[in-house]
Amino acid sequence: MADQKQIIEAIAQALTLPESDIDLDSSLQDDLGLNPVEIADLLGSLSKEFKIFFEQSDVTGLKTVGDLVVLIEDKLLE
Repeated sequence: MADQKQIIEAIAQALTLPESDIDLDSSLQDDLGLNPVEIADLLGSLSKEFKIFFEQSDVTGLKTVGDLVVLIEDKLLE
């Protein structure tokens, strides 16, 4: 199972950003500058990477990298 560091590595790779630019408190929109389409692309990439599926209800309200990490960890436990 992926841990927090692996998830952040995957996020950094998908966004072509250094891991040092990403922390749990980083806002997906404000800090990372992602628009809704880019967030959807990121979710698609992470879905393939971790072999999980996101429901629309899962991603409503995602604000930070921490929110996304918790969601992925929860999905991996299902």
